[in-house]
Amino acid sequence: SDVGIDDDFIKSARDRITPGTSALFLMSSDAVPEKVKAAFAERGLQPELVQSNLTAEQEAELREMLAQ
Repeated sequence: SDVGIDDDFIKSARDRITPGTSALFLMSSDAVPEKVKAAFAERGLQPELVQSNLTAEQEAELREMLAQ
C-alpha cells in the first residue's frame, strides 16, 4: 500500500536487506538520528540508519495500515 514511502526507498531497502542480515523499521517523532545510532553502538552494533520523512497525513495512513 502506498502511503508516502517512495518506490526508490523501498527498492533501496530491499537491496540492502539480504540473506544473513536483518532490518528494524522504527517509526518515531523527533528522534535524533545520532542518539539512536549511539544507543546501538553502545551495544557493539553498527547500524546503517536510513530515514524518510512523511507528512502528518501519510504518517496517519501508515499507522492505520500497521494497526490492521
